[in-house]
Amino acid sequence: MILLTSSEMAKQWNISSRRIAILCSEGRIEGAVKKGKTWLIPSDAPKPSDARKADEAEEEEENRNIAVTDIVDYATGKIVHNNPEEAYRQEFEHILIDDLGYPKENIDIEVIIQRGAKRNAEEADIVVYRSADHRQENAYIVIEIETPKKTYDKQAMSYVTATTAPYAVWYDGMEKSSKGPLYLYRDMAVDPIDFKHIPTLPRYGETQETIGQYRKNDLQPAKALKLTFERMYFHLYGTGPIKREENIAVEIIKMLFCKIIDELAPEDLCEFRATPSEISSEAGKKEIRSRIDKLYAKLLDDPDFGEMFKDEALEYDDDSIVYIVSILQGISLTDERTNTDALGDAYEVLLPSALKGESGQFFTPREIVRFAIDIIQPDYKKNEYILDTACGSAGFLSVALEKIRKQINDLYANRGFSPERKRELLKDYSSKYVYGSDIDSLLYRISKSYMAIMGEGKGNIYNMDSLDLYDRLDPNFTRSIRKGSVDVITTTPPFGTQIKDTREEVLSSYDLGHKIVDGIATSALLDGQDPDKLFVERDISYLKEATDDADGGRMVIVLPKQNLSGANEDSVEFRKWLLKRVQITAIVDLPREAFQPHTGTKTSLVFLKKVKNIPQSYPIFMAVSEAVGHDRRGLPLYKKDASGRDLVDDNNEKVIWNDLPEILQKYKEYQQKGALECTDKIGPSCFVISSENIVNDPARRIDAWYWDPNKNNIAKEIEESVGDEVKEIVRLGDLVVDNGIFYPGRHKRNYVDSNENSVPFYSGTQILQIRPFDIKYQPKDYGPARKHFVEKDWILITRSGSTGRVVMVTDSMAGTMVTEHVIRVICNKDVIDPYYVYAYLATEDIGKVLLEKGIYASVVDHITPDFVATIPVPRLAPEKEKEIADRVRKAEKMRDKANKDFIEQRNHIENIMFSNMKSK
Repeated sequence: MILLTSSEMAKQWNISSRRIAILCSEGRIEGAVKKGKTWLIPSDAPKPSDARKADEAEEEEENRNIAVTDIVDYATGKIVHNNPEEAYRQEFEHILIDDLGYPKENIDIEVIIQRGAKRNAEEADIVVYRSADHRQENAYIVIEIETPKKTYDKQAMSYVTATTAPYAVWYDGMEKSSKGPLYLYRDMAVDPIDFKHIPTLPRYGETQETIGQYRKNDLQPAKALKLTFERMYFHLYGTGPIKREENIAVEIIKMLFCKIIDELAPEDLCEFRATPSEISSEAGKKEIRSRIDKLYAKLLDDPDFGEMFKDEALEYDDDSIVYIVSILQGISLTDERTNTDALGDAYEVLLPSALKGESGQFFTPREIVRFAIDIIQPDYKKNEYILDTACGSAGFLSVALEKIRKQINDLYANRGFSPERKRELLKDYSSKYVYGSDIDSLLYRISKSYMAIMGEGKGNIYNMDSLDLYDRLDPNFTRSIRKGSVDVITTTPPFGTQIKDTREEVLSSYDLGHKIVDGIATSALLDGQDPDKLFVERDISYLKEATDDADGGRMVIVLPKQNLSGANEDSVEFRKWLLKRVQITAIVDLPREAFQPHTGTKTSLVFLKKVKNIPQSYPIFMAVSEAVGHDRRGLPLYKKDASGRDLVDDNNEKVIWNDLPEILQKYKEYQQKGALECTDKIGPSCFVISSENIVNDPARRIDAWYWDPNKNNIAKEIEESVGDEVKEIVRLGDLVVDNGIFYPGRHKRNYVDSNENSVPFYSGTQILQIRPFDIKYQPKDYGPARKHFVEKDWILITRSGSTGRVVMVTDSMAGTMVTEHVIRVICNKDVIDPYYVYAYLATEDIGKVLLEKGIYASVVDHITPDFVATIPVPRLAPEKEKEIADRVRKAEKMRDKANKDFIEQRNHIENIMFSNMKSK
């Protein structure tokens, strides 16, 4: 009897192997037996009569309703169940396809490997074939995917010898602690059972004989550099002699420059190469090392790049250098087809984790950078100077250069210029007009190499403190970048609450180093200032001055939302100062996830320009972005349908949720028409406001969220709602006792056990819980907390975290303490019933929206008592207000009683059980 696998029987019966597996598990196929991961079926087994019909129905249902836990396999398009092992398979498929270039049609998954006449052999997780012919004898690479930290077992891959595949892979993910993929090669003509370790797989189209025999024209453009860099970085971290992240990055950058030097050299034969025969012997490794040492010597002599590594040697040993060469040798870093975004993502791999949060150095995601450059539009034909004074890893500058490259290609499309000629034009432009600087030496090296890959010529990246006194800056920089000379500035300055600049001589040279009153600098010097504010002033000083005929320079800067919305005096005065010096052209609020996972700081893109005279009234484009393509963990964020399932496009690929392209389209519409049509369509909120609104606003708030018409319209409609039922609109501040909207200052906690001399101390989260748990207690007579007591009929509003939630203090909470993160509202009962106000503030589509309008700050949302006092409250007929208040009061009493009854019965159970246990 011949046994066939479920996949083989699926072809014979013309139904899916998934459906056959279901039929086998239901016992509906005679003689079927399960072996490992597959089913074996007698070849003469009768096909269930309803199999095809059921299969079609199931497939139709699956197409409509793929389980949330299922994903689409990247290589084959098959539906697979998502789990940690599957995630690694998808990861390696991206390496095969995106990095190494293998066609999807050459790849299959869950392939049964047959040993001779036996059909119950192992199942290969991935098989790459020599062509689209998926026969076992055509197998080229066999990949085994394993769970993390599982020890490599040679026996586990012995089934590969049943194929003619010369390559095998063991893969259990890429982490710093892992050794990365394990690659094996056997010479079928010499010894088909002798697998030797190799540093990497050949790229598609290569053979073991052609690896390392590269000429410049053989190099392929880099398409998935992040995967390449990850493989290289994690392998070096796990196996190399250097363990400090920053030092690993420096050594990789040295090697990247060696490759760049080689690619730009006139010789046809590549020196940055390593053949398999060289890799297999110590003598060969030394030969590879010798070639790299010569390239490094050329690098040290280079007038533009050599200074970075003066008096430094290549620190890696021969094995590590050979490994890096083997990974990078087949690609061209300087090919203009190398994707800028991919390059930027790859360089992020080299950044030490400490740099992704220390000193406020938060690196701007590529989606945001591209959007900003698309709006600010540097112009090649105008020979515009482009500057980033906090360039980090050169994200803004690289995308700007890509924009210039496209303009060059479009401008000379009909001239017949060669790629080399157009590259020279880009190099000439960048060497004259593109500049950047950063204080961190590693970021300086990273951005310098990045710009070299992009085609930047002279190396106009400077390692310096951009906030230092102008006269102390690098003279080579100030020779070209003078105050009032720059056309375009694009930057993300360092920001954070713990990194103030306290240098007196520096602060004294800035307006914003002094106390500001009504937007004007006084003579009073501050003790310290946030560097992001100083960067704003320094960068504005660099912008080209306006003339009678033309506006001056323009800038886009990423700023923490605190600067645009904060209620404290310093933030308000900063905005007054800013509005007196430049014209704001656009504000785009970014979602909290924009800079996560490195920081949850809320930020906005601020676009501005210098003008001769700032108009009294001018339009400002504003938008509130909801998603920029990744979640709080930095993972891709996908669009979902109403049921929470991922949406897919025509190619069955999940759709990334990034609404910045939609905002860009709206901005272009605004630019073309001079106005913006407001529609009710789903999408990011985009609108235009007048600068007069900001100037007339006491807080001068310029964050888009605050001016979002979805919120302003509600406030306006409330103001205009006076009619039959609504008698008048009053401010909440007019309905409370003197100083009746407040929160106490912070105090040092003094937690004690629950007893007759202690009281519960509620957190902001606990006051929102139906039955609070894990409550802590403080002494009744604890002086520092005396202002934290709350009384019956007070209204509580959370002011941070879950901001704007409303709670009434009833009998159960009266006389307890509540955290300072909660605003207290004490209504004047002679004027209004607090339970009516409570019900109004708790409304989902009015009260909540009005309270959210007051949210400001950067990391943790806040609202202030002053803002709460401005909330409009509708006054109804006295009997109507009383009816509502009485019903709400009754409901709150019933809630208290229900909680009391629950606690009594819960305690009753405990008493019974403890009594019973003691009696035993």
